[in-house]
Amino acid sequence: MAKQLKNIADEIAQACLASRTRLLGRVITGIYDDALRAVGLTSPQMTILVALEHTGGVQPGALCDALKLDKSTLSRNVDRMERNGWLGKLQGADARSHTLQLTDAGRRKLQEAIPHWRKAQSEAEETLGKGGMDTLFRVSKRIRGF
Repeated sequence: MAKQLKNIADEIAQACLASRTRLLGRVITGIYDDALRAVGLTSPQMTILVALEHTGGVQPGALCDALKLDKSTLSRNVDRMERNGWLGKLQGADARSHTLQLTDAGRRKLQEAIPHWRKAQSEAEETLGKGGMDTLFRVSKRIRGF
């Protein structure tokens, strides 16, 4: 029984996509967080700034769906970003709905972050290699909301 369990654990350690993608995510996120720290951003905040600029504004639920974020993660980041003046909430048709939009300060923050993002992008590309980049883009294109 112990040897069989060891063999299965070895198999899982070698092949588990969940642990490998989580490791990859932590490594790549660390690269971007290190670079963006210079301008006071985290990689999730940068992703939100980019998404809001890309879409022109979006409801929180749609942003969660597109970025595969849970509501509490988005809410925590939106609260901080709103306090920093980087985004605002445009009231919707009823009191329960609103659209998130970048403010002028948010656009300036995004502009300030671009050189740091480019540095991180280059390092991440080097870490992944051409084959890794191609595979990642192909897979993420199938699952990304925009």
